[in-house]
Amino acid sequence: MSGTQTETLVQLPIHDDGVETSDADGEKPIKVDFDLQIGVEEILVDVDPSVSLEFLQRANALAGKRPPHVPTKEWLVNTHNEHVEKFQAAMVGQTNVPRMVKKVILALSYAPSTTPIKDLETMPLNELLVENHHEEKKLVVRTITPPYQGAGVVTIVEDEFGNVEKLGIYNQGDSSILNAVPEGSVVLIKEPYYKFSGNHDFMICVDHPSDAILLRQGPDDALIPEVFRTVEELKDATQWREAGDKAYMARNYPLAMANYTRALELAPAEVEKFRSDLCLKRAGVQLTLKCYDGAMADALASLGGPTDWKSYFIAARAAYELTFFDVSKQHFEASIAIKPPTPQIEKEYKRCLARVDESENGNYDFATIAQSVTSKNIHLDKASYITKTEVRDSPHHGRGLFATRDIKAGEIIYAEKSTCVPNEFHPEHNAAAAYAQLVERCNDNPSVHEKVLGLYGGTYKRSGRESEVIDGKHVVDVYLLESIRRKNCFSGTHVSAQAANANWDMWKQGMSRGLWVYSAYSNHSCSPNSNRSFVGDMLISIAVVDIPAGTEITQIYLPPKAAYLQRLEQYRKSWGFKCACDMCAGEGIVALRELEANLRKKNMSARVYQSDAMIREIERLHKRLDSLFEPEIYRTLPRMMMIWPSMWFMEVYRTRKAWKKAIKWALEVLRNFGFIDPLRNMDGKVGGDESTLWVFKSQTGVVTFETIKALKVLAEGYWALGETVLQRQATAAAKIALKCMVGFVTEETYRSFN
Repeated sequence: MSGTQTETLVQLPIHDDGVETSDADGEKPIKVDFDLQIGVEEILVDVDPSVSLEFLQRANALAGKRPPHVPTKEWLVNTHNEHVEKFQAAMVGQTNVPRMVKKVILALSYAPSTTPIKDLETMPLNELLVENHHEEKKLVVRTITPPYQGAGVVTIVEDEFGNVEKLGIYNQGDSSILNAVPEGSVVLIKEPYYKFSGNHDFMICVDHPSDAILLRQGPDDALIPEVFRTVEELKDATQWREAGDKAYMARNYPLAMANYTRALELAPAEVEKFRSDLCLKRAGVQLTLKCYDGAMADALASLGGPTDWKSYFIAARAAYELTFFDVSKQHFEASIAIKPPTPQIEKEYKRCLARVDESENGNYDFATIAQSVTSKNIHLDKASYITKTEVRDSPHHGRGLFATRDIKAGEIIYAEKSTCVPNEFHPEHNAAAAYAQLVERCNDNPSVHEKVLGLYGGTYKRSGRESEVIDGKHVVDVYLLESIRRKNCFSGTHVSAQAANANWDMWKQGMSRGLWVYSAYSNHSCSPNSNRSFVGDMLISIAVVDIPAGTEITQIYLPPKAAYLQRLEQYRKSWGFKCACDMCAGEGIVALRELEANLRKKNMSARVYQSDAMIREIERLHKRLDSLFEPEIYRTLPRMMMIWPSMWFMEVYRTRKAWKKAIKWALEVLRNFGFIDPLRNMDGKVGGDESTLWVFKSQTGVVTFETIKALKVLAEGYWALGETVLQRQATAAAKIALKCMVGFVTEETYRSFN
């Protein structure tokens, strides 16, 4: 199958978690709200990076052909070695050195190989065609240079016929020897993609980690050309075990794992203690490499001897990292029952019990937890709490989340620990960092991969064989994972409460971006019944209205920006749909959009004293805008475009201490956010004594920082007028709104909110 492919490389820093990052595959947020601070999340759109038309035309002109110029082996090797030497010289004494990172271009994707090696035909390097995915073919090559580690690993390879090419291997991760493939290695490449890289530069490109296999001298001799074969230096399982120990002591963990694996292959089945020891050693290595599925399997396979306490301990630790806390608890208890010689296991067991309690009861002190989040690390040692909801088919959008019990407004619906979120917070870099981490996690842990594959991946075509084990490796499609990430990614502040400060700036404080698999099942609504917030890498969903059991849980995918056209465009770009709800349909009226834009051009600050003449002018514009909202459409809907003027009047009259008018406009703000008739009688009916603030009860309104502001102005106004009952109601409602926005509320956070 022919096509064009290119890569974009950018130089960026490596951060604390070791994740390489790249330029944004999104756009900078567009400020469309002026003084209206609606939400804590900005518009960060994940799109393909731009590639020049000239480059694509040149690549397309060469597609399906041999390169017009083939460099000599000497030139390729010398040029490559020069780059390696310069890189090594630059690394002397350096830490956190910028690396080159390949950015993902979904429009130029190709599928991973799902054909077994035995069914692939070997091809020579000199038959590679530019911009071609060579299906039903394989390459067997030997590396003849040291690796250059940048966007991935680049090396020079030769085939058995003496042909030479450049090879780039990406997305292997720290657990693979191929992440820094040594000189002299024999590598098999399934269904290779040969690409144009610009200016007489071509290379074999391996993006999918399952498409490259390191062949081993001895066990893989049937696949290795005779000219590449060497005598296996180590002869028996004992020698391979010792080689594994040596590699482990040298902290070369991928090599240690490979050596222990070879030892297991050679170890006689009847020597159970020897094999058990090898499994335990490999389990420890896999735990270090964050290959938790493999670590747990090896640990349990090693049972049957005096070190069973250690086997159960490793299995418990692996299950813990996979967030299987009930399983982890069982393994900890099995280890403790054997009376281990170290108190560390009891300590880890207590930590596990805390996670089990969180997962069953949702016992979090988020105010205290928030204090442990830093500007460099947002990862928390916490469990997800999802027992009030379940995933099932939605009548509107595929699958969704549904309440399994009644949930009160202001109550936690669920709290989820991230599946993947790197410690990279720059808005231009965090998307690429999230992609790199997601691919590595899925490649190293099939159980994580399975969870992620359950999510919506847009229009990207699946083979249906993703995650199948073929030739000893489970198939990982990096382009599918990126498509899933783009369609299901969340971005947020380190702690949402910090964004309650009007001086908060995404470009200064940074934003995390990552994947929360369970939360991603919650479908969109412009008038949602939940609101999300962040404390570290915990995503917290709070009910904004009383939710009966069986109700679908909805969230708003974007901050509820007042500008209709902005919402429309972002829904199209990010998720490929046009919102057809009544509110969006109504706001599509051309006259309404134009008048709203004219009103914004006034851009008058409500926080300074405004003249009566200016107030009258804004009132006239407000009346014109109000007249365009058809009552039959908007009787029970939010009116987002009316928020700015109603907020303006509220602030103007608050500045003047004209409390009755300030209260009137604060109630209007609530109405425009969807809290229809916010003052009612005690039975919730309209009219009568209007003694009850009917917010967060039976109607769904949009909750934002502006909602909190309006409720605090109400409380302030009622206090000034001596209406203490309504003042207490407004204060209580404002605290619920603040909890919905930031995940928790204390007296201190409430008082400091501005």
